[in-house]
Amino acid sequence: MTVNRGQAPGPRGRHRTRVLKWVAGLAVAVVVLAAGGYLAWAGRAGGLPTSVPSCSWPLRVRGQATSEQAGLIRCYLRALARHDASALLALAYTTAGPVRITPTDFRHTADARTGTASATFTLLENDYIFAVRIVFADHAKETVGMALANPGSSHSWRLEIGKVVVRTGGPPPAEPSPG
Repeated sequence: MTVNRGQAPGPRGRHRTRVLKWVAGLAVAVVVLAAGGYLAWAGRAGGLPTSVPSCSWPLRVRGQATSEQAGLIRCYLRALARHDASALLALAYTTAGPVRITPTDFRHTADARTGTASATFTLLENDYIFAVRIVFADHAKETVGMALANPGSSHSWRLEIGKVVVRTGGPPPAEPSPG
């Protein structure tokens, strides 16, 4: 094989250059289309979740629960055991407003580390609100709410945990006029 140093590329070199340019252009097009599809999907979902996080963590499930709902509770227990505020925030129901995870949310951290917990799912209202009673291995108990975070997706379960951040300052809400 001879190398053409300082000379124009031969027919094979020009073909290879064209192919590389074509492949690079195709790669850019794929990235642009993927980004556009993601943005369209996110816009259609209104920024609300359309899937449920799922984790591996020991759990005994009681009551009528889907594998997605049980997976969400497994994520909750794992986040508690690891004292992971960002993981808890990802599980929080934020439709009512921004949520802040506080030290109170970690009151069962040691309990979550002690062994296999049990979760009993009780339907409260219209197939989209559950009370989940968690009994930890050390017999500590906690109840968390679980609801659909996106009315357009039956796969958007989130937990009612954390503290909803309330805006302070600014003008008070308008009072309704007597009429």
